[in-house]
Amino acid sequence: MPLLALATFLIALSYAGLVVALTLALLRPPPPRAARVRDDWPAIDVVVPAHDEAGTLPAALASLRAQDYPGHFLIWVVDDRSHDATAALVRQAAERDARVRLVQVKEPSRRLAPKVNAVAHGIAAGTAAWIVTTDADCVHPRGWLRALLRAAGERDVMVSGYVETARFGTARGLFARIEALDWSALMITNRALMRLGACVASSANNQAYRRAAFEAIGGFGVAGRAPSGDEDLLVQRFATLPSARMAFTDAPDARVLTASTGSWLGFLRQRRRWVSRYHHPQHYRPAFLAGIGLLGVHSVSLSLTTLSASVWPASLPWLVASWVVVLAAVIAGMRVGLGRLGRRDLMGWPLWVWALLHPFVITTAVLWSLVRPGSWRAGAERYRRRWWRAWWRVQWRRAWRRRSSGDAP
Repeated sequence: MPLLALATFLIALSYAGLVVALTLALLRPPPPRAARVRDDWPAIDVVVPAHDEAGTLPAALASLRAQDYPGHFLIWVVDDRSHDATAALVRQAAERDARVRLVQVKEPSRRLAPKVNAVAHGIAAGTAAWIVTTDADCVHPRGWLRALLRAAGERDVMVSGYVETARFGTARGLFARIEALDWSALMITNRALMRLGACVASSANNQAYRRAAFEAIGGFGVAGRAPSGDEDLLVQRFATLPSARMAFTDAPDARVLTASTGSWLGFLRQRRRWVSRYHHPQHYRPAFLAGIGLLGVHSVSLSLTTLSASVWPASLPWLVASWVVVLAAVIAGMRVGLGRLGRRDLMGWPLWVWALLHPFVITTAVLWSLVRPGSWRAGAERYRRRWWRAWWRVQWRRAWRRRSSGDAP
Protein backbone atom coordinates (compact mmCIF):
# COMPACT_ATOMS: atom_id res chain seq x y z
CA MET A 1 0.00 0.00 0.00
CA PRO A 2 2.86 2.49 0.56
CA LEU A 3 3.70 2.01 -3.12
CA LEU A 4 0.17 3.09 -4.00
CA ALA A 5 0.61 6.14 -1.76
CA LEU A 6 3.88 6.98 -3.50
CA ALA A 7 2.21 6.60 -6.89
CA THR A 8 -0.62 8.83 -5.66
CA PHE A 9 1.91 11.50 -4.69
CA LEU A 10 3.62 11.37 -8.10
CA ILE A 11 0.26 11.61 -9.87
CA ALA A 12 -0.72 14.48 -7.58
CA LEU A 13 2.49 16.29 -8.53
CA SER A 14 1.63 15.90 -12.23
CA TYR A 15 -1.91 17.12 -11.67
CA ALA A 16 -0.71 20.08 -9.60
CA GLY A 17 1.73 20.94 -12.40
CA LEU A 18 -1.15 21.05 -14.87
CA VAL A 19 -3.16 23.28 -12.53
CA VAL A 20 -0.20 25.65 -12.15
CA ALA A 21 0.21 25.85 -15.93
CA LEU A 22 -3.48 26.76 -16.33
CA THR A 23 -3.18 29.33 -13.54
CA LEU A 24 -0.23 30.98 -15.27
CA ALA A 25 -2.30 31.08 -18.46
CA LEU A 26 -4.99 33.01 -16.59
CA LEU A 27 -2.37 35.60 -15.65
CA ARG A 28 -1.30 36.10 -19.24
CA PRO A 29 -2.70 39.17 -21.01
CA PRO A 30 -5.39 38.37 -23.58
CA PRO A 31 -4.25 38.01 -27.20
CA PRO A 32 -4.23 41.32 -29.08
CA ARG A 33 -7.49 42.02 -30.85
CA ALA A 34 -8.66 44.96 -32.82
CA ALA A 35 -11.28 47.07 -31.07
CA ARG A 36 -14.67 45.64 -31.98
CA VAL A 37 -17.41 48.19 -32.52
CA ARG A 38 -20.12 46.53 -34.54
CA ASP A 39 -22.32 48.42 -36.92
CA ASP A 40 -23.22 45.27 -38.85
CA TRP A 41 -25.13 42.92 -36.59
CA PRO A 42 -25.51 39.60 -38.47
CA ALA A 43 -28.64 37.47 -38.40
CA ILE A 44 -28.73 34.78 -35.71
CA ASP A 45 -30.51 31.44 -35.35
CA VAL A 46 -30.91 30.63 -31.66
CA VAL A 47 -31.35 26.86 -31.29
CA VAL A 48 -32.95 25.52 -28.10
CA PRO A 49 -33.26 21.70 -27.83
CA ALA A 50 -36.00 20.64 -25.44
CA HIS A 51 -37.14 17.29 -24.11
CA ASP A 52 -39.93 17.40 -21.50
CA GLU A 53 -38.98 20.95 -20.51
CA ALA A 54 -42.44 22.41 -19.86
CA GLY A 55 -41.39 23.45 -16.37
CA THR A 56 -38.37 25.54 -17.37
CA LEU A 57 -39.08 26.54 -20.97
CA PRO A 58 -41.35 29.57 -20.26
CA ALA A 59 -38.58 31.38 -18.36
CA ALA A 60 -36.02 30.56 -21.05
CA LEU A 61 -38.30 31.81 -23.83
CA ALA A 62 -39.16 34.97 -21.91
CA SER A 63 -35.46 35.83 -21.53
CA LEU A 64 -34.78 35.09 -25.22
CA ARG A 65 -37.71 37.15 -26.46
CA ALA A 66 -36.50 40.07 -24.33
CA GLN A 67 -33.09 40.24 -26.04
CA ASP A 68 -32.02 43.73 -27.12
CA TYR A 69 -30.02 42.43 -30.09
CA PRO A 70 -30.02 45.08 -32.87
CA GLY A 71 -30.00 42.54 -35.69
CA HIS A 72 -32.52 39.94 -36.82
CA PHE A 73 -32.78 36.71 -34.86
CA LEU A 74 -35.09 33.71 -34.70
CA ILE A 75 -35.62 31.32 -31.81
CA TRP A 76 -35.84 27.71 -32.96
CA VAL A 77 -37.17 25.50 -30.16
CA VAL A 78 -36.65 21.85 -31.06
CA ASP A 79 -39.17 19.57 -29.35
CA ASP A 80 -37.38 16.24 -29.15
CA ARG A 81 -40.18 13.70 -28.61
CA SER A 82 -41.50 15.35 -25.44
CA HIS A 83 -44.29 13.75 -23.46
CA ASP A 84 -45.37 16.94 -21.70
CA ALA A 85 -46.67 20.34 -22.84
CA THR A 86 -43.37 21.50 -24.37
CA ALA A 87 -44.72 21.75 -27.93
CA ALA A 88 -47.93 23.47 -26.80
CA LEU A 89 -45.93 26.10 -24.89
CA VAL A 90 -43.81 26.83 -27.95
CA ARG A 91 -46.91 27.21 -30.12
CA GLN A 92 -48.40 29.64 -27.63
CA ALA A 93 -45.19 31.67 -27.59
CA ALA A 94 -45.07 31.63 -31.40
CA GLU A 95 -48.57 33.13 -31.53
CA ARG A 96 -47.37 36.05 -29.43
CA ASP A 97 -43.96 36.45 -31.07
CA ALA A 98 -43.23 35.58 -34.71
CA ARG A 99 -39.53 35.11 -33.91
CA VAL A 100 -40.33 31.91 -32.00
CA ARG A 101 -40.45 28.80 -34.23
CA LEU A 102 -41.23 25.18 -33.39
CA VAL A 103 -39.25 22.28 -34.84
CA GLN A 104 -40.26 18.75 -33.91
CA VAL A 105 -38.16 15.58 -33.91
CA LYS A 106 -40.41 12.60 -34.49
CA GLU A 107 -37.90 9.75 -34.56
CA PRO A 108 -34.46 9.22 -32.97
CA SER A 109 -31.46 9.30 -35.26
CA ARG A 110 -29.26 6.27 -35.92
CA ARG A 111 -26.40 8.62 -36.85
CA LEU A 112 -26.50 11.29 -34.14
CA ALA A 113 -26.80 11.30 -30.35
CA PRO A 114 -30.24 12.51 -29.16
CA LYS A 115 -29.32 16.07 -28.20
CA VAL A 116 -26.98 16.49 -31.16
CA ASN A 117 -29.79 15.33 -33.42
CA ALA A 118 -32.14 17.93 -31.90
CA VAL A 119 -29.59 20.71 -32.41
CA ALA A 120 -28.99 19.53 -35.99
CA HIS A 121 -32.72 19.84 -36.71
CA GLY A 122 -32.72 23.40 -35.39
CA ILE A 123 -29.67 24.36 -37.43
CA ALA A 124 -31.17 22.87 -40.59
CA ALA A 125 -34.36 24.87 -40.07
CA GLY A 126 -32.55 28.22 -40.16
CA THR A 127 -30.32 30.08 -42.59
CA ALA A 128 -28.72 32.83 -40.47
CA ALA A 129 -25.00 33.57 -40.64
CA TRP A 130 -24.52 32.81 -36.94
CA ILE A 131 -25.83 29.89 -34.88
CA VAL A 132 -26.27 30.29 -31.12
CA THR A 133 -27.14 27.29 -28.95
CA THR A 134 -28.50 27.19 -25.43
CA ASP A 135 -30.69 24.96 -23.24
CA ALA A 136 -34.34 25.12 -22.26
CA ASP A 137 -33.45 25.36 -18.57
CA CYS A 138 -31.34 28.51 -18.93
CA VAL A 139 -32.10 32.18 -18.33
CA HIS A 140 -30.26 34.82 -20.37
CA PRO A 141 -29.40 38.47 -19.65
CA ARG A 142 -31.11 41.00 -21.88
CA GLY A 143 -27.83 41.79 -23.66
CA TRP A 144 -26.74 38.16 -24.09
CA LEU A 145 -26.80 37.91 -27.90
CA ARG A 146 -25.27 41.34 -28.28
CA ALA A 147 -22.42 40.42 -25.90
CA LEU A 148 -21.67 37.11 -27.66
CA LEU A 149 -21.47 38.69 -31.11
CA ARG A 150 -19.51 41.68 -29.86
CA ALA A 151 -16.86 39.24 -28.58
CA ALA A 152 -16.46 37.64 -32.02
CA GLY A 153 -13.44 38.89 -33.93
CA GLU A 154 -13.14 38.91 -37.70
CA ARG A 155 -11.31 35.56 -37.70
CA ASP A 156 -13.21 33.95 -34.85
CA VAL A 157 -15.36 31.02 -35.91
CA MET A 158 -16.77 30.46 -32.42
CA VAL A 159 -17.42 32.26 -29.15
CA SER A 160 -17.87 30.30 -25.93
CA GLY A 161 -19.56 31.98 -22.97
CA TYR A 162 -19.59 31.74 -19.21
CA VAL A 163 -22.21 29.54 -17.51
CA GLU A 164 -23.16 29.72 -13.84
CA THR A 165 -25.74 28.22 -11.51
CA ALA A 166 -25.98 31.26 -9.22
CA ARG A 167 -25.49 34.96 -9.84
CA PHE A 168 -23.04 36.97 -7.76
CA GLY A 169 -23.93 36.80 -4.08
CA THR A 170 -27.02 34.61 -4.52
CA ALA A 171 -25.56 31.17 -3.65
CA ARG A 172 -26.95 30.22 -0.26
CA GLY A 173 -26.04 27.09 1.67
CA LEU A 174 -23.20 24.62 1.19
CA PHE A 175 -24.68 22.74 -1.76
CA ALA A 176 -25.40 25.89 -3.79
CA ARG A 177 -21.86 27.15 -3.23
CA ILE A 178 -20.26 23.82 -4.11
CA GLU A 179 -22.27 23.54 -7.32
CA ALA A 180 -21.45 27.13 -8.27
CA LEU A 181 -17.76 26.53 -7.60
CA ASP A 182 -17.75 23.36 -9.69
CA TRP A 183 -19.21 25.24 -12.66
CA SER A 184 -16.74 28.07 -12.06
CA ALA A 185 -13.86 25.58 -12.17
CA LEU A 186 -15.02 24.43 -15.60
CA MET A 187 -15.29 28.00 -16.87
CA ILE A 188 -11.89 28.94 -15.43
CA THR A 189 -10.30 25.93 -17.12
CA ASN A 190 -11.91 26.76 -20.46
CA ARG A 191 -10.79 30.38 -20.20
CA ALA A 192 -7.21 29.30 -19.44
CA LEU A 193 -7.10 26.76 -22.26
CA MET A 194 -8.29 29.31 -24.80
CA ARG A 195 -5.64 31.74 -23.54
CA LEU A 196 -3.11 29.02 -24.39
CA GLY A 197 -4.65 28.55 -27.82
CA ALA A 198 -5.98 25.11 -26.90
CA CYS A 199 -9.54 25.19 -28.21
CA VAL A 200 -10.88 21.90 -26.92
CA ALA A 201 -14.00 22.57 -24.86
CA SER A 202 -17.17 24.62 -24.69
CA SER A 203 -20.62 24.63 -23.09
CA ALA A 204 -23.51 23.89 -25.42
CA ASN A 205 -25.83 26.14 -23.42
CA ASN A 206 -23.78 29.27 -24.19
CA GLN A 207 -21.94 29.27 -27.48
CA ALA A 208 -22.11 30.92 -30.90
CA TYR A 209 -20.52 29.87 -34.17
CA ARG A 210 -20.53 30.82 -37.83
CA ARG A 211 -22.76 28.77 -40.09
CA ALA A 212 -20.10 28.93 -42.81
CA ALA A 213 -17.57 27.34 -40.46
CA PHE A 214 -20.08 24.69 -39.39
CA GLU A 215 -20.66 23.78 -43.04
CA ALA A 216 -16.92 23.86 -43.77
CA ILE A 217 -16.25 21.09 -41.23
CA GLY A 218 -19.13 19.02 -42.56
CA GLY A 219 -21.47 19.65 -39.64
CA PHE A 220 -21.27 17.42 -36.59
CA GLY A 221 -19.81 14.56 -38.64
CA VAL A 222 -19.08 11.20 -37.08
CA ALA A 223 -18.40 12.92 -33.73
CA GLY A 224 -22.12 13.67 -33.59
CA ARG A 225 -22.67 10.08 -32.46
CA ALA A 226 -21.16 10.98 -29.08
CA PRO A 227 -23.12 12.86 -26.38
CA SER A 228 -20.70 15.83 -26.51
CA GLY A 229 -20.75 16.12 -30.29
CA ASP A 230 -22.46 19.52 -30.11
CA GLU A 231 -19.94 21.15 -27.74
CA ASP A 232 -16.45 19.80 -26.88
CA LEU A 233 -16.13 17.71 -30.00
CA LEU A 234 -17.57 20.49 -32.16
CA VAL A 235 -14.90 22.87 -30.85
CA GLN A 236 -12.20 20.34 -31.66
CA ARG A 237 -13.58 20.01 -35.19
CA PHE A 238 -13.57 23.80 -35.62
CA ALA A 239 -9.93 23.82 -34.54
CA THR A 240 -9.03 21.84 -37.68
CA LEU A 241 -10.01 24.76 -39.93
CA PRO A 242 -7.04 26.73 -41.31
CA SER A 243 -6.35 29.92 -39.33
CA ALA A 244 -9.46 29.38 -37.22
CA ARG A 245 -9.67 31.28 -33.95
CA MET A 246 -12.08 30.96 -31.04
CA ALA A 247 -12.86 33.24 -28.14
CA PHE A 248 -14.09 32.87 -24.56
CA THR A 249 -16.13 35.74 -23.17
CA ASP A 250 -16.89 36.31 -19.52
CA ALA A 251 -18.58 39.68 -20.03
CA PRO A 252 -21.42 40.14 -17.51
CA ASP A 253 -24.09 40.27 -20.23
CA ALA A 254 -22.73 37.11 -21.86
CA ARG A 255 -23.26 34.94 -18.77
CA VAL A 256 -26.03 32.35 -18.89
CA LEU A 257 -27.74 31.15 -15.74
CA THR A 258 -28.39 27.42 -15.92
CA ALA A 259 -30.75 25.56 -13.63
CA SER A 260 -29.33 23.98 -10.50
CA THR A 261 -29.54 20.21 -10.20
CA GLY A 262 -31.22 20.85 -6.87
CA SER A 263 -29.65 18.10 -4.77
CA TRP A 264 -26.43 16.21 -4.15
CA LEU A 265 -27.82 13.18 -5.96
CA GLY A 266 -28.86 15.25 -8.97
CA PHE A 267 -25.43 16.88 -8.97
CA LEU A 268 -23.67 13.50 -9.00
CA ARG A 269 -25.97 12.21 -11.74
CA GLN A 270 -25.11 15.21 -13.90
CA ARG A 271 -21.40 14.64 -13.37
CA ARG A 272 -21.81 10.94 -14.17
CA ARG A 273 -23.48 11.95 -17.44
CA TRP A 274 -20.61 14.29 -18.24
CA VAL A 275 -17.98 11.65 -17.51
CA SER A 276 -19.86 9.20 -19.75
CA ARG A 277 -18.92 11.38 -22.71
CA TYR A 278 -15.39 10.07 -22.50
CA HIS A 279 -16.54 6.52 -23.07
CA HIS A 280 -16.19 7.48 -26.76
CA PRO A 281 -12.45 8.22 -26.87
CA GLN A 282 -12.13 7.67 -30.60
CA HIS A 283 -13.51 11.17 -31.26
CA TYR A 284 -11.32 13.24 -28.93
CA ARG A 285 -7.90 14.78 -29.37
CA PRO A 286 -5.19 12.73 -27.60
CA ALA A 287 -3.92 15.76 -25.62
CA PHE A 288 -7.44 16.51 -24.39
CA LEU A 289 -7.95 12.89 -23.35
CA ALA A 290 -4.60 12.94 -21.57
CA GLY A 291 -5.71 15.90 -19.46
CA ILE A 292 -9.08 14.34 -18.67
CA GLY A 293 -7.39 11.02 -17.92
CA LEU A 294 -4.95 12.71 -15.53
CA LEU A 295 -7.85 14.31 -13.66
CA GLY A 296 -9.63 10.95 -13.39
CA VAL A 297 -6.58 8.93 -12.34
CA HIS A 298 -5.54 11.57 -9.82
CA SER A 299 -9.02 11.73 -8.28
CA VAL A 300 -9.45 7.97 -8.03
CA SER A 301 -5.97 7.32 -6.63
CA LEU A 302 -6.22 10.15 -4.08
CA SER A 303 -9.69 9.06 -2.97
CA LEU A 304 -8.74 5.39 -2.58
CA THR A 305 -5.53 6.20 -0.75
CA THR A 306 -7.40 8.54 1.60
CA LEU A 307 -10.10 5.98 2.36
CA SER A 308 -7.55 3.24 3.04
CA ALA A 309 -5.15 5.35 5.12
CA SER A 310 -6.54 4.06 8.42
CA VAL A 311 -5.67 0.49 7.41
CA TRP A 312 -2.13 1.30 6.16
CA PRO A 313 -0.70 4.03 8.41
CA ALA A 314 2.62 3.85 6.56
CA SER A 315 0.98 5.63 3.62
CA LEU A 316 0.09 8.71 5.68
CA PRO A 317 3.23 10.78 4.90
CA TRP A 318 2.76 10.40 1.15
CA LEU A 319 -0.98 10.97 1.47
CA VAL A 320 -0.51 14.19 3.44
CA ALA A 321 2.09 15.37 0.94
CA SER A 322 -0.33 14.63 -1.92
CA TRP A 323 -3.14 16.66 -0.33
CA VAL A 324 -0.82 19.57 0.47
CA VAL A 325 0.47 19.75 -3.11
CA VAL A 326 -2.99 19.48 -4.67
CA LEU A 327 -4.74 21.88 -2.32
CA ALA A 328 -2.01 24.49 -2.69
CA ALA A 329 -2.23 24.41 -6.48
CA VAL A 330 -6.03 24.17 -6.71
CA ILE A 331 -6.84 26.83 -4.10
CA ALA A 332 -4.33 29.27 -5.62
CA GLY A 333 -5.60 28.61 -9.14
CA MET A 334 -9.24 28.96 -8.16
CA ARG A 335 -8.59 32.21 -6.32
CA VAL A 336 -6.91 33.65 -9.40
CA GLY A 337 -9.68 32.39 -11.66
CA LEU A 338 -12.53 33.56 -9.44
CA GLY A 339 -10.88 36.95 -9.20
CA ARG A 340 -10.60 37.20 -12.98
CA LEU A 341 -14.26 36.20 -13.37
CA GLY A 342 -15.46 38.57 -10.67
CA ARG A 343 -16.71 35.79 -8.39
CA ARG A 344 -14.98 36.64 -5.13
CA ASP A 345 -18.26 35.81 -3.40
CA LEU A 346 -17.35 32.12 -3.81
CA MET A 347 -14.01 32.41 -2.00
CA GLY A 348 -13.49 31.60 1.66
CA TRP A 349 -14.35 28.37 3.46
CA PRO A 350 -16.69 27.01 0.70
CA LEU A 351 -13.72 26.99 -1.67
CA TRP A 352 -11.75 24.78 0.73
CA VAL A 353 -14.70 22.42 1.13
CA TRP A 354 -15.10 22.19 -2.64
CA ALA A 355 -11.37 21.47 -3.11
CA LEU A 356 -11.53 18.68 -0.52
CA LEU A 357 -14.68 17.13 -2.02
CA HIS A 358 -13.74 17.47 -5.68
CA PRO A 359 -11.59 14.28 -5.98
CA PHE A 360 -14.35 12.23 -4.34
CA VAL A 361 -16.99 13.72 -6.67
CA ILE A 362 -14.90 12.85 -9.73
CA THR A 363 -14.22 9.34 -8.40
CA THR A 364 -17.91 8.74 -7.77
CA ALA A 365 -18.82 9.99 -11.26
CA VAL A 366 -16.12 7.85 -12.91
CA LEU A 367 -17.03 4.62 -11.13
CA TRP A 368 -20.77 5.21 -11.51
CA SER A 369 -20.39 5.92 -15.23
CA LEU A 370 -18.62 2.58 -15.68
CA VAL A 371 -21.50 0.75 -14.03
CA ARG A 372 -24.30 2.75 -15.64
CA PRO A 373 -23.34 5.23 -18.37
CA GLY A 374 -25.52 8.28 -18.77
CA SER A 375 -26.24 10.72 -21.58
CA TRP A 376 -28.68 13.43 -22.61
CA ARG A 377 -31.94 11.51 -22.29
CA ALA A 378 -30.75 8.36 -24.11
CA GLY A 379 -28.30 6.39 -26.11
CA ALA A 380 -24.79 6.44 -24.66
CA GLU A 381 -24.57 2.76 -23.73
CA ARG A 382 -26.21 1.58 -26.94
CA TYR A 383 -23.85 3.71 -28.99
CA ARG A 384 -20.82 2.48 -27.08
CA ARG A 385 -21.81 -1.12 -27.76
CA ARG A 386 -22.41 -0.36 -31.44
CA TRP A 387 -19.01 1.30 -31.68
CA TRP A 388 -17.19 -1.63 -30.08
CA ARG A 389 -18.98 -4.05 -32.39
CA ALA A 390 -18.02 -1.93 -35.40
CA TRP A 391 -14.40 -1.69 -34.20
CA TRP A 392 -14.08 -5.45 -33.81
CA ARG A 393 -15.75 -5.95 -37.21
CA VAL A 394 -13.16 -3.68 -38.86
CA GLN A 395 -10.30 -5.51 -37.11
CA TRP A 396 -11.65 -8.88 -38.21
CA ARG A 397 -11.97 -7.72 -41.83
CA ARG A 398 -8.42 -6.36 -41.84
CA ALA A 399 -7.08 -9.63 -40.41
CA TRP A 400 -9.04 -11.62 -42.99
CA ARG A 401 -7.69 -9.50 -45.86
CA ARG A 402 -4.10 -9.95 -44.62
CA ARG A 403 -4.62 -13.69 -44.33
CA SER A 404 -6.24 -13.89 -47.78
CA SER A 405 -3.39 -11.91 -49.36
CA GLY A 406 -0.77 -14.08 -47.69
CA ASP A 407 0.60 -11.27 -45.47
CA ALA A 408 -0.37 -12.95 -42.23
CA PRO A 409 2.52 -14.53 -40.28
